[in-house]
Amino acid sequence: MPPFRPKPSFKKEIKVTTLPPSTKRQANFFEEYYYLVLSVEFFVVALLVGAGGMGFWRGVLVGLLVAAFTAVIWQLRQYARFKNEPSAKLRLGPPTPEIKPLRPAKRPPVPFGPDGKKLFPPSYFPPLRDKKPKQ
Repeated sequence: MPPFRPKPSFKKEIKVTTLPPSTKRQANFFEEYYYLVLSVEFFVVALLVGAGGMGFWRGVLVGLLVAAFTAVIWQLRQYARFKNEPSAKLRLGPPTPEIKPLRPAKRPPVPFGPDGKKLFPPSYFPPLRDKKPKQ
């Protein structure tokens, strides 16, 4: 009779953990697609002004002016909104490095031969002038 083997238990302990809610604020559509929205705004304004009778190049210039004005206003709004936030302020003093910079290791001294000249390792590809012609 074979030895008694206990049946394997398929019950596993499952530990459930919940993720904490994100503290990062949700970005709006303009923040998420900033350059795309600016370029669409430029093309729409240029098309409307150009089709309105001012001509193609004047429409392009007005579109660029409106898109640039929108970008500047957005940056001023962002500055006014986050100027008092502590994470945006500069830290005073130089930052303390956590990792020391890598420096090359000291090389061992070069060995000298009995004649006072430096000993170099043998070359695997000696120069051609060192070859002696076979006779």
